[in-house]
Amino acid sequence: MKDKTITKTLWSETLIEILIVALQKKRPDSEIKEMIKEIRAKGFKPSYITGKVEKELGAESARRIKTLIGD
Repeated sequence: MKDKTITKTLWSETLIEILIVALQKKRPDSEIKEMIKEIRAKGFKPSYITGKVEKELGAESARRIKTLIGD
């Protein structure tokens, strides 16, 4: 069971990293929203997602994520 948990956590964190790259590449809101939806389905709270984005990309990107989550 521990292996499944580790794999799930790594994949979930990878999804967040993919989101960060998409933001760096200025992908459209529709794509970002789909990524957020998938990440949220894995159980991540909006505050965790925005915190990760802010740490990696700064406040402007975090505000974008907050706006897209709020839609």
